Amino acid sequence: MNDRQLKKLISFLGQRYGTFDPFTIAEKLNIDVQYRPFSKKPLGDTINFFGRPIILLAESLKESNQRYFVCAHELGHAIEHANMQAYYVSNDFAKTHYEVQADKFAVSLLGQLYVEENGHIPDNWMDLVHEYGYPSL
Repeated sequence: MNDRQLKKLISFLGQRYGTFDPFTIAEKLNIDVQYRPFSKKPLGDTINFFGRPIILLAESLKESNQRYFVCAHELGHAIEHANMQAYYVSNDFAKTHYEVQADKFAVSLLGQLYVEENGHIPDNWMDLVHEYGYPSL
């Protein structure tokens, strides 16, 4: 998915569901989000259970703002990569490519959520890091 297509997808999701909140969008798409005990890594995963995506988040994120970034990232996988799980697991190039795509989805979605909640674009990257747990650079 190129940047223009991603922008259109994010805009569509925001208009259709009235928010850019990844938890609300997942709920509206009937994607269950569950907290589970994970090791330190990964912080999230998306699985398909009888053809239905389920987002799993580490229990350690429950009270952390980072849950927004991880949920948005996994939502990106659920929306963009729903039928690619077997290919993704068996191919290192695909794994890296799809992780980058899911990160771009999360950054785009949460950038719009910031505007929705604050009425303006963030002043800098650290605003997003603090608000939604973006990975720091």
